[in-house]
Amino acid sequence: MLKKLIMGIVVIAASVVLVISILGIREAVGLTSSPVDKYISKSSKETSMIKGNNNTTNAYNILVMGDSLAKGTGDEKGKGFSGYFADYFRKKNNKNVKIDNIAVNGDVSNGLLQIVKNKDTENLIKKANMIFISIGGNEVSKFKFENTISAVDLKNTEDKYVGNVMDIVKLIRDNNSKCTVVFIGLYNPFGNSIGTDKIELLNTWNYRTQNIIADDSNAVFIPTYDLFKYDTEKYLTIDNFHPNSSGYKAIAQRIEEVLKSHK
Repeated sequence: MLKKLIMGIVVIAASVVLVISILGIREAVGLTSSPVDKYISKSSKETSMIKGNNNTTNAYNILVMGDSLAKGTGDEKGKGFSGYFADYFRKKNNKNVKIDNIAVNGDVSNGLLQIVKNKDTENLIKKANMIFISIGGNEVSKFKFENTISAVDLKNTEDKYVGNVMDIVKLIRDNNSKCTVVFIGLYNPFGNSIGTDKIELLNTWNYRTQNIIADDSNAVFIPTYDLFKYDTEKYLTIDNFHPNSSGYKAIAQRIEEVLKSHK
């Protein structure tokens, strides 16, 4: 009897170890969730409510997507441009403001396109009153000191980016035709350390992006190049790439100015 009891315990223990091992392997190879799922689940931790009045049905929903600039990386206060804009909007309109930030550090336009295609993102888009997008900086920054890349490769990369942005905007409109889309333009964080050809590349990307946004009557392009051109040291954090609190506040103020003119 004792022998059977011991054997039963051994079998149960072995089964537990096997289950744990299988789960560990699935986690290691990424079978438990897709990269998009991880982005979306992570965003739930970054959702904030900035309160105005106590009427929760009067909330204004802001969705933020894209790269580290959209995420607010570098802001010592942890708000980013969307947080500072929400402060302004709440005071002006006396509304609760809810921010869903699903931005991903290091993301590029194709990565953002995959996130926008995700069902969880679709649900966020459908309930959004305003959507902030920042993307393209990581793609352009790859070429900052690159001297060997051909003009053809540059053009192909640029065309793919433009195609991705067009698809992103279309998917947003397929799910929400009324929300205001705010696209943040690129700035030059490298100053005079890059040549005029690289600056021209950045300006071309901004120009083509602005043309896409201009085709949407309820979307605005936010130029930031001039904001940082003469205040780079003032507006950048110690990594000399991301904005600091002052830089994000400057972007938020520019968003306010553009939206006033837009309406």
